[in-house]
Amino acid sequence: MAQTHSHDHARPADATDDPFQPVFIVTSRETFDAGVQSLARNATGVSNPAGAKLVVAELKTHQLADVTRHVHEKEKRCGGFVAFDTREEAEAFVRSERSVEAMNTKFATYTIDNQATVTPWLSQVAEANIRGTITHLSTQYPNRYYASTHGRTSATWIKDTWAGLANGRSDVTAELYTGCTTCSTQPSAILTIQGSELPNEVVVLGAHLDSISSSGSGDSMNAPGADDDASGIATLTEVLRVAMASGYKPKRTIKFMGYAAEEVGLRGSKAIATDFKNRGVNVVGVLQLDMTNYRTSGAPAVRLVSDYSNSSLQQFLRDLYTTYLGGTVGSYTCGYGCSDHASWTSAGFPAAIYFEGGNSSGGYFGSIHTPNDTLANMGSSAANSVPFAKLGLAFLGELGKTAGTGPGPGTQTYTNGTDYAINDNATVDSPITVSGRTGNAPTSASVSVNIIHTYRGDMKVDLVAPDGSLYNISNRAGGSADNLSGTFNFNLSSEPLNGTWKLRVNDNANADTGRIDTWSITF
Repeated sequence: MAQTHSHDHARPADATDDPFQPVFIVTSRETFDAGVQSLARNATGVSNPAGAKLVVAELKTHQLADVTRHVHEKEKRCGGFVAFDTREEAEAFVRSERSVEAMNTKFATYTIDNQATVTPWLSQVAEANIRGTITHLSTQYPNRYYASTHGRTSATWIKDTWAGLANGRSDVTAELYTGCTTCSTQPSAILTIQGSELPNEVVVLGAHLDSISSSGSGDSMNAPGADDDASGIATLTEVLRVAMASGYKPKRTIKFMGYAAEEVGLRGSKAIATDFKNRGVNVVGVLQLDMTNYRTSGAPAVRLVSDYSNSSLQQFLRDLYTTYLGGTVGSYTCGYGCSDHASWTSAGFPAAIYFEGGNSSGGYFGSIHTPNDTLANMGSSAANSVPFAKLGLAFLGELGKTAGTGPGPGTQTYTNGTDYAINDNATVDSPITVSGRTGNAPTSASVSVNIIHTYRGDMKVDLVAPDGSLYNISNRAGGSADNLSGTFNFNLSSEPLNGTWKLRVNDNANADTGRIDTWSITF
């Protein structure tokens, strides 16, 4: 089997599954006004950096299921909130979220040129395999609820199943990620395929592994969750099976993720995305698969969620659909916090999500979050998930690329997402180290910056080349306006690609401060 281990995070001694424990949610103003306000107390209106109107509110832990049911039954959508242990954590999340950058920045060059790998994969997708995984996950456990014993048992089964598909490869590891301190005893499952040529660039394919229902509680909850989201996990499992059976070795590092505790506020994915942000992991694309197996006559085979996701990655997913399946993908508006891609977007990473075709009026499977979310109620077939598996393989092959093929890395984007404080009358550098390239930078390199500052005119901002040469981005321009965000083009043809590039910010006055939020260089 592939190497397996548990992520070295201990569950805190004071962690609790007390149903009356206070919990704090961030939700949209629309969702709060539409019904959540009847459940919540001590609500505060806030806005995130994108200007979205949000609410921070206090609930009891057991009321999270009521919020989920409200969003599903009244708003006819999924998710809708992010959960935290304390109000301070919730308010800090709103202040620091990076959705503007995540939705609008181009994090990589998304090309479709790996048909030699992808095309042979598509005919190998087997409906019976997807159906078998959905059947196991929705019948062998009464539920996969995050705070039940079945939540951990099912997560362990997923990790072990994925590791088995790797068949002992030394470049593949599988783990149970227990770094989420609000996920009760449920871990997330992560399988990593180490990239051979661009190992520091990471591609993520994810789905959530938990389930929830309004029937019963704890270990006795009746939550089969066949569509939501055993179908997404089963689809990912088939993607992994086909890729591993072919001996696929990617250029970039690949991570398959089964997220814990999505149904109670995106907790598992939020913990992972926050960890990646704090460690400066360079994620070039995240694909989410949440519900893939329900479709009625007249509905599109697949829909692409149009909001809270990266615009360039959305176009990449449209192009994958057209190239490998033919035709045009459908569209769906998901709303605030509807699935795990939102965790990655809030953390500043490029994410997008394919969603089930649903029905001809634009709805989705109406039995989710109930005991009726069963494979039998979807025709006892996984045929509707087959296109998603093919698209998952296309995403894997075209963004992960194949080792030893093509002309080499080509145009690449390098990002530093670590915050660097900008203090009064001080200079700060945010570095990016480039290695493994040959020759000089091009005449059309681009630098994207997102700098948070309360007085733009205080700042002189430069790109510093490895030899110390300066390329000015802004010289105390903008007056009293806040922040500096944008993409700037430079002729860097006299500079070698390899070395340490820096974004340098010099603050030239008192009273106003800020931070380098993130920046990237593309060449």
